[in-house]
Amino acid sequence: MGNQTYGLNIFLFSFTRFITELGSGVYKFALALYIADVTGSSAAFATVLGFSYLPGVLINIFAGAYIDRHNKKTIMVVTELLSGALVLLFLLFFLQFPTNLWLFVGYAFVISTIQAFTYLSLQASIPELVDEDRVGSMNSIYQAISAILNVAGPLVGAIAYRLMGMEMILLIDGLSFIGAGILQMFLRFRKAEAAQETTQSYTETIKEVFQYIREQVVIKYLFLIFLVLNFIFPPLMYVGLLHIAYRVEQVSMEQFSFIQSSWFIGIIIGAAIVSMKRVSKYVENKIFLLIQVQGILLMTWVFPIFVPETSNASWIITGVFVGILMVSAIFNSMGNIPMFTFVQLNTPEHLRASMFGVVGTFTGVAVPFGIWLYGILLEAVYWPYLLLVSGAIIFVIALIAHLNKQVSQYFKKKEEPVVADKSA
Repeated sequence: MGNQTYGLNIFLFSFTRFITELGSGVYKFALALYIADVTGSSAAFATVLGFSYLPGVLINIFAGAYIDRHNKKTIMVVTELLSGALVLLFLLFFLQFPTNLWLFVGYAFVISTIQAFTYLSLQASIPELVDEDRVGSMNSIYQAISAILNVAGPLVGAIAYRLMGMEMILLIDGLSFIGAGILQMFLRFRKAEAAQETTQSYTETIKEVFQYIREQVVIKYLFLIFLVLNFIFPPLMYVGLLHIAYRVEQVSMEQFSFIQSSWFIGIIIGAAIVSMKRVSKYVENKIFLLIQVQGILLMTWVFPIFVPETSNASWIITGVFVGILMVSAIFNSMGNIPMFTFVQLNTPEHLRASMFGVVGTFTGVAVPFGIWLYGILLEAVYWPYLLLVSGAIIFVIALIAHLNKQVSQYFKKKEEPVVADKSA
């Protein structure tokens, strides 16, 4: 395939991700407002949200094995169209039963199940949509889109809910899925996909994935670190920041929103930086160093204990937190994107979706369990101790991986052809 085809694939991939994730983000925020208006209960929204995470724990691992045996493009297109049809069907039921909470719960579970197949097929397909040098750029675009919509989604959702209502939001969400499915028909893979012929059972395929992780030392360390990061960072972003900045240091809601937004701005900046080919190549063998830096930066979250109590203290805390989180997010992007790219390029094609399914399953357990655990610990332990220990855990695990001889030898071997080419 030529550059023109790669460019078309990048455009279609980016545009379809943008419209579907914007529609879903707007719906999710509007849903929170709607349920709050109808029930007045935070627990009601938490129930619906919880069921949207459940499929990631229950089916990701088997969905990945299924995708590896079938045509990924077909799965992407069909699941997007199914999602659109489901949203429109849900809209019809919503018009009849607008206050039935279990209708929302059932919809959240089914749409998340379908979208689990979409997400895994997308992740597994990226190396087949562009050449190897552009895989990192594709991952950067994907992460930047997610970060942008994390900032814009709530704002657009609030405006849309006020001006259009849930009915029109659902209609637009459904049409965005259908539009994405139609556009994805024009994606062109680098080689014609055929269904993977195998006599393995799904259980045997999953066992093969775990065996592959055990045998590949770099993949093993990346898998471990990814789980640790997802066990620590999301809980601290969702629960820790709220406890430290809003409850303990008593910054205003406006200041707290600045702090949270700075993380996503940093993600966008980091994604833009690492999308540059020269930077991407440079940081590929420095993933574990970048993660060590994240551990150190996490420990600097304890700075509020050194800020004197003055009338400007809350703005000082806000400003420093904004700086720390923005820099942390830049390093997070510069570490995570090469990490995903490495796994995509170094996992055999017949195991790629299964690999992301396994990662998704364990992440689906790690994030909510981490939120629960940190919620308890923040009430029981002096919070600076918790931050110092969490940062130290990340730093030590990444340091061990960085010092591992097999890991360093692997990256040296990857660099040898590049050095040879330059000297030729």
